[in-house]
Amino acid sequence: MSRLTTHILDTAHGRPAAGVPVRLFRLSSERQLLAATTSNDDGRTDAPLLEGAEFETGRYELEFDLGP
Repeated sequence: MSRLTTHILDTAHGRPAAGVPVRLFRLSSERQLLAATTSNDDGRTDAPLLEGAEFETGRYELEFDLGP
């Protein structure tokens, strides 16, 4: 089973980046929001951003809110 995940690292402090808002978009004729979540204490999302039949071949964009 295919799935899309992410792991966010705070390289300045040498640890996972917790509490980072994450958005996943599918890029086709329009930019379509597919998922919005926040990273956990391990710098990952609690569930895959996409999995199974929802994870189709195509172009995607991950957006992270790291600061102003």
